[in-house]
Amino acid sequence: MDKTPNLSMPYLAAAQAQKHVTHNEALRSLDALVQISVRDRNLATPPAAPLDGDRYLVAANGADDWSGKDEEIAAFQDNAWMFYAPREGWLAWVADEDKLLVFDGAAWSEVSGSGGGSVNPAALVGVNATADATDRLSVSSPNTLFSHEGSDHRLKINKASAGDTASSLYQTGFSGRAEMGLAGDDDFHFKVSPNGASWKEAILIDKDTGNVTFPNTSLGGVGGGVNPSMLINGDFQINQRVFAGGALAAGAYGHDRWKAAAGGSDYTVGNYDVLLSSGALEQVVEPLLWGYEDLASTAVTISLENPTADLSVAFGSASGTITAGSGRRSVSLVTDAGDSGNLSLKLGLVAAASTFGRVKLELGAAATGWQALARDQELGLCQRYYQKSYPYNTAPGTSIYAGSSSIMAVSVNKTQPFNWHREMRAAPSFLFWAPQSGPASRLTRFSTASNSGIPIATSPSTTGLAYFFLASGFVANEIYIVHWTAEAEL
Repeated sequence: MDKTPNLSMPYLAAAQAQKHVTHNEALRSLDALVQISVRDRNLATPPAAPLDGDRYLVAANGADDWSGKDEEIAAFQDNAWMFYAPREGWLAWVADEDKLLVFDGAAWSEVSGSGGGSVNPAALVGVNATADATDRLSVSSPNTLFSHEGSDHRLKINKASAGDTASSLYQTGFSGRAEMGLAGDDDFHFKVSPNGASWKEAILIDKDTGNVTFPNTSLGGVGGGVNPSMLINGDFQINQRVFAGGALAAGAYGHDRWKAAAGGSDYTVGNYDVLLSSGALEQVVEPLLWGYEDLASTAVTISLENPTADLSVAFGSASGTITAGSGRRSVSLVTDAGDSGNLSLKLGLVAAASTFGRVKLELGAAATGWQALARDQELGLCQRYYQKSYPYNTAPGTSIYAGSSSIMAVSVNKTQPFNWHREMRAAPSFLFWAPQSGPASRLTRFSTASNSGIPIATSPSTTGLAYFFLASGFVANEIYIVHWTAEAEL
């Protein structure tokens, strides 16, 4: 072996002539390689006027005298370039950058912490703690300070895509108890857990609307919870038409605010469960009733309880599916830009008949819990669209006197004002019903049960009507009785 194994400096051979030449070559190598400090690492061609002893790391694609010397140390010695191939683990200081580099066997890279205290990049950093492959930055300290430089400071947590998570997790004994951030989507979530395994959504902020919902909070008020339902009679408990269940023709109403969609439907209600056997049910929603000009380009959620089979859902132009399962099941939709004005919610079957309960429509991308309105509040909302004079459990058109409105007629063509129970959405379609004989648009004389009634004329408005008796069959100073229905459905 005629060279040293690490720096490749020449040995002096026994009885060698011109020993000083070999010795000087070794000194030249030592001068170039010991305490390596290069002027630059970004040049691919030699500088125009190097000084004796200048050293450089040859950049990629070396040219001219440096051709084929990429990554090597180029030292200008005795007016010529000498080249030294680095070995793994060699260190070199770069003077123009004030950084320490290390050669890994293939390329030069910065040593973490070199040059001005920079740690870039560092695989693991532990401050009074041990970092690992998962927690690559670990800090154990009473406090951690992130302060401003200049005037501002922003802490950034970035994720790769919408379906990933970027959040702050709070733990007890390294078991999660609270989390906030973008958890699995781009809405902002606040979640809590008693054990680090099961989690409850406390607050949800919709990324599109800024709407705030409290999925597990019930504070009462219209619709229940903080997020009101925009459906009326979602639990099918108001039934002014006394619909007994069964088949409904398209457009026909059963329970208040619910009608059969195109193609008809067949459903029955037992307690709080609705069995939809065929077709679809529909309710037209008025955004203005809930304080919104329209619901175009809006995130909404439709939810219901314990569906036994999948249900199709459509709201405006958006559609989706609520899958079967226990508990509150939901689907979130975003309406189209053209979905302005009143919008229809349609609930239909996907394949098999389904039983479900307590349907809710709300703003936002998450379902909140159900809480019913007081019965008189729900009835008041229903009566905006449909009212009757019959007793609540009596179907319209039934020949029964009990609970009717009665009037005293004293002369022919007498005008009689009459007000609805509540103001209606629009001037209704109105019918008088003769209670003792049944025919529509007639009064019945109380003293003559078999009387088929006398005709009347009406002028309904949103708050009531004025009616008067036509001459045919009229008897002065008699009591006339009447029932009525008023409908202003959408």
